[in-house]
Amino acid sequence: MESATVHTAAQTTGWSVRMLHYLDAAGLVSPPRSPSGYRLYGVREIVRLRELRQLLADHDLRPADLQVALRLRSEPALRHAVDDWLGAATFPAAPVGAPTAGNDAQQGQDAGNGRPTTTDPSTSWLRFEQDKHSRALQSANTPIAR
Repeated sequence: MESATVHTAAQTTGWSVRMLHYLDAAGLVSPPRSPSGYRLYGVREIVRLRELRQLLADHDLRPADLQVALRLRSEPALRHAVDDWLGAATFPAAPVGAPTAGNDAQQGQDAGNGRPTTTDPSTSWLRFEQDKHSRALQSANTPIAR
């Protein structure tokens, strides 16, 4: 196989012509062009397209996810900004009452009042609010005695 047109490449790989154009514009698989501007898919590009399909399926990704990853690799300022933001981010802990490995369901709560015992302000308010809402839902589901 010397080189294939975009239509032949689409038939060979299972991608649509429109998706092949998108992948090219995104910089994920960019085939060389003919002197008149047509995309020419060689063996290398066909293999890359098949590998890309498998990568997306294996890791539950979309082409846009890889486009972001490509930008992170090629734009140092963007990579540093994202790294800084992720480094400063605190992600919420498991919901109150959810058991964790090696701990009981009351982890992070004072044994009598249900209030969080953690002193980390980024998670204590969240745990308190989750616990408060859980108690409200439990009391709403309790039948009223008549």
